[in-house]
Amino acid sequence: MIITFICAILVVLGIIIERKCSYDLNVIGAFLAVIGSAVLFILLSVIIISHATANKTIQQNKINYDGLCKRYEIVKSEYEDVSKSDVIANITAWNINVYNIKYWTENPWTNWFNPKNIADNLEYIPLE
Repeated sequence: MIITFICAILVVLGIIIERKCSYDLNVIGAFLAVIGSAVLFILLSVIIISHATANKTIQQNKINYDGLCKRYEIVKSEYEDVSKSDVIANITAWNINVYNIKYWTENPWTNWFNPKNIADNLEYIPLE
């Protein structure tokens, strides 16, 4: 969010400098406006894409979560000969990914890039 606002401020500041100041500062104002606009366009594209694909990401995360939980149940029951270290490594990687998504969703610098409904639908897998 804050990054997006900074770019918007750069665009506005560049336009104001370009219109109101002398020729020397006119070039700086145009540069600020162009750079700010380009970065703002990229940021808005990323925000739109991440929010447009939120439901797909939620479903993929749910499938991954259910599969890891099932594998963990099999490991705990000693029913099947599955490498326990691989399952624990996969669950640890899942939990780290969940933490990262939740962290960046709550961070005011980047929260617009991560839809909150994705972070809300993620759950940690407890290791006993």
